Amino acid sequence: MDLSGELRWLGLEVRDAWRRFKVLIILLGVFGLLFNQFTFARVALLAVLTTIVALTLWRRYGRGLSLAQHARRRWERETAKSALTAWPELMIRLGLSVRGGSGVPEIPSVAAYGWRELSLVMTVALPLGMERRSLTLAAPALAESLSALAVSVTAAPGGAECVIQYADPLAAPFSTPWPQTTDLRAIPMGVESSGRPWSVRLGPQTLVAGSSGSGKASMIWSLLIGLAPAIRSNLVQVHGIDLKGGMELTMGRKLLTSYATDPTEAVQLLEDVAAQMKRRAGDLAGKSRQHVATIDSPHVLVVIDELAALTAYLSDRDLQRRANVAIALLCSQGRAPGFTVFACLQDPRKETLPSRGLFTQTIGLRLRDALETSMVLGEGMREKGALCHHIPSTLPGVAYVVPEDGSDPVRVRAGHATDELITQVADAFEAPHHVKIHIPKPDVPEDTTTSPRPRRSRRTQKTGEEQ
Repeated sequence: MDLSGELRWLGLEVRDAWRRFKVLIILLGVFGLLFNQFTFARVALLAVLTTIVALTLWRRYGRGLSLAQHARRRWERETAKSALTAWPELMIRLGLSVRGGSGVPEIPSVAAYGWRELSLVMTVALPLGMERRSLTLAAPALAESLSALAVSVTAAPGGAECVIQYADPLAAPFSTPWPQTTDLRAIPMGVESSGRPWSVRLGPQTLVAGSSGSGKASMIWSLLIGLAPAIRSNLVQVHGIDLKGGMELTMGRKLLTSYATDPTEAVQLLEDVAAQMKRRAGDLAGKSRQHVATIDSPHVLVVIDELAALTAYLSDRDLQRRANVAIALLCSQGRAPGFTVFACLQDPRKETLPSRGLFTQTIGLRLRDALETSMVLGEGMREKGALCHHIPSTLPGVAYVVPEDGSDPVRVRAGHATDELITQVADAFEAPHHVKIHIPKPDVPEDTTTSPRPRRSRRTQKTGEEQ
């Protein structure tokens, strides 16, 4: 037993009891002094003290909660009380009020509140004439005033949901778990800031953008490890491109149906997959408008590490053009026939990735500035709380995700996959088929037996004409 902790908890309970019952205790003492009813006052005071002790002991031991859980509940009560007490004045100070019909200022009011992990979640009713954006723009000031890490505002029925984050549940790193049975509609990737598991659906064309060391590898391996059972059963085929000498994907090479580390091979791989997509689309035409993955007709996933090495940094302009065309085709036409691109890059500028707008799901890791955040996640996402440029370098794998439907961004963290885990998963769930990339030989003109007719010089030609 933590004796010091128990004594501290008991002291806090005594303090709270005094604050709650001090008026009654003082009245009993005054009653005894004024009316000479000391016996009655002593009995009543003893009854009050006995009740307080009994309630305190029941709260401590009757609920089966640990001392840490009691401390957590106490902190939640005090923090919520402090925030609710300061809320009306904060709204006035921040200018979040509108003049009502009677001329009295009306402010956003807290309709309900509760706790979600380490965040206080308040449902706020907005007065008539105020938009949610006003509360969103005041989020940084609210966080400073309430001594919170961050405040985010999202839409809610009848107003807005204000999430006041007092501690970062994503601060502690965690390992990617061993793969279980895969549901292609919910591939486990990590956790959300709310504490709920974070998963993605296989289907949207996904772009992951982040500075060097921001955790792009965590995103790739969380996805591939989550898909490992489906890869083993041939429900999903994965083609990998790694133009960084293969340093990232080679360790899990066995999970990949085909694999390219050379620009020429990478472009050929993309064109082969695009041709396969067109053939499948032709087979589905008139039969189905949406492909359903089966063992005989698997979902095809193309994973690209450092996409800009294909779309912008190639010295061979023809290869670069072909790569951009193939990626644009896959991203624009691949959803229905079951072809997905999952690509990572550091520089999200349009000059680096011409087809950036074709990626329907974006994940923003740590980025350099607010402009890059808007490039990756879209306009208005910073106002909704997506601050990729504020993610510290000490939190690799932390990102903001904008879902495919364009709803509010979600703060997430991907698990960390060790080299040992990647190797073990690749050995246990090796893909049933491996395809070697075949690069067609360039056409060579046939040899001619006749020599070309010698060209006459202009001087000789002129002399002949004069004669």
